[in-house]
Amino acid sequence: MRLLVLVLAGVLVAAKGAKLDHDPRFLASSIRIHRLYHEVEELKHEIEEAAKIEPFGFIKEMHARLDQVEGRGL
Repeated sequence: MRLLVLVLAGVLVAAKGAKLDHDPRFLASSIRIHRLYHEVEELKHEIEEAAKIEPFGFIKEMHARLDQVEGRGL
């Protein structure tokens, strides 16, 4: 959140035509960092969802479906 405030402050200063005291690459880097932060948060959510899948149950279910399709499960 602090990074977002920093980015917005930089944009406002640049929009008013004021001279930036920092290297312009600093603003670009902070925007990239903010975007990457949100991407990491999304990935964390996806990892949490993936962790809910029990791999052995998935494998057993796949084998059961294959057996049923191939006619061995009857």
